[in-house]
Amino acid sequence: MKVSRSPHAAPVPASGWPFGSFFLGGFECATHLATDGRRLDIVAASQHDVRAEEDYELCVRIGIKGVREAARWPIADRGGETDLDHVRELARIGRRTGVVQIWDLMHYGYPDEVDPFSSSFERRLALFARDVASVVRDESAGPTYYSPVNEISYNAWAAGEVGYMAPFAKGRGADLKRALVRASISASNAIWEVDPGAVMVAVDPLVRVHAPPKRPDLRERAEHFNDVVVTEAMDMLAGRREPELGGSRRHLGIVGLNYYAGNQWTLATSDKPQRSISPRDARWIPLGQLLLDLQERYGGPFLIGETGASGAQRAGWIRSISREAESALELGVDLLGVCLYPVVTTPDWEDPTAFFDGGVYDVSPEPDGRLARALDPHVAAALRRAQARLDPANLLSWPLAGSRKRGSRARTLDRSGARGLKVARPRSRPTFKADNFTYEVLIVGASLQVERYCLGQGGALPDHRHGETEHAITVLEGEATVRIGDRAALVRVDETIVAPAGEYHGIVNRSPSPLIVQQVSSPKPWDARFQGTHPSQLE
Repeated sequence: MKVSRSPHAAPVPASGWPFGSFFLGGFECATHLATDGRRLDIVAASQHDVRAEEDYELCVRIGIKGVREAARWPIADRGGETDLDHVRELARIGRRTGVVQIWDLMHYGYPDEVDPFSSSFERRLALFARDVASVVRDESAGPTYYSPVNEISYNAWAAGEVGYMAPFAKGRGADLKRALVRASISASNAIWEVDPGAVMVAVDPLVRVHAPPKRPDLRERAEHFNDVVVTEAMDMLAGRREPELGGSRRHLGIVGLNYYAGNQWTLATSDKPQRSISPRDARWIPLGQLLLDLQERYGGPFLIGETGASGAQRAGWIRSISREAESALELGVDLLGVCLYPVVTTPDWEDPTAFFDGGVYDVSPEPDGRLARALDPHVAAALRRAQARLDPANLLSWPLAGSRKRGSRARTLDRSGARGLKVARPRSRPTFKADNFTYEVLIVGASLQVERYCLGQGGALPDHRHGETEHAITVLEGEATVRIGDRAALVRVDETIVAPAGEYHGIVNRSPSPLIVQQVSSPKPWDARFQGTHPSQLE
């Protein structure tokens, strides 16, 4: 297969692909403040901070030789003083294992004292970027790649328009988008001061919206979103739009595009929520065509910067995205790779007890608290078939035999919470996120806990499973579609359904009304997996 070359990418090494392999692995890098004030550090939550060398070796063992990695700005930068020991060690691990790294500098998170709407934000990120680039230049074997600001468009919407991550602004998405673009441009310039050969990888979602059935009047609105809103941040980085920001084609660099099964949907209306469409829908636009349209605009090269699925859907999605990638290459798209994200399963942002199996490797807690990595055989088999077609030089070599390791039931459960009677009010003061869910623990007992999920229109709790925990799910308001295994049930107000231990299950709000669900879990999810009370419950 012919490999494309571009002036915006590093020279292609002997392996044939700039990142060492066509399939890359992404380590979840999120470090932002959630609505409840928690600082997320998913790198630490998945123990990648202390198991990076093992994780890299596991990637190499399955033919993945390029990764997206985190410099963790708010963790490393305290008051302007940076501690980059973790970056230095990761760069050394990359050199030892032969893994090419794409460094995420701002993955939604930034230091507490910095205002992203101020000029100090731009200066502070540039200083951090220069410091990181100096370390990576000295410790890495190269080539060097950076993603200064991850998902500018999504970040601007989530943090500036609807206010569910810091700085929790509403109605200021346009302002935040420009602030993030300026910061990304300044960070790129700072990197080039110390590493002139570094290549930028701008990562943003690739989405496509469609007018709902029988609503031709909404086609113009959908096309405006597709043609203007989706590409606005990339246009600004490339200097095509608002050139006074200082962008150029080099600042856009390799165009990283995050693409999932739910990235094409219909516009919401007053009577119907937005609905994801599938490749079986006549309106579906193949990935190759979407990339060709962008190639006409920017010229390439491209990287699918994030893609994946959860639970039992993972293997099927790898097959699907691989077929689409192969078609794109046959159409002449300058596609350099596909990043499976995350490569190691991580806990959810909202529910830290739920590890939505989404990686090539799942995690299973050991008695000492370590999260053992377990290769999912179905995902591995799908990856092997995809490599045989797209990247035979890096064909997965690890045997697929073996069973998943399960966590054992906790022998000792926490019994320290009896300090008075607690009354939960699950309908009181619900909070919702656009196209997402919120999670809250209401009451913790010795062997069970009561939780609440709130889902807005189109919101979904992805498929996941707990080896030891079962749930009793009761709908308090709205109407829930509850998936358990390969079955689904419509659950209405005051109805309850049980999700057995060990089975994939998820919740979707397909109705136009808000959905409130009470969930009783036993044994406590954190105890069942980790044999201890979740840190948030310690007093």
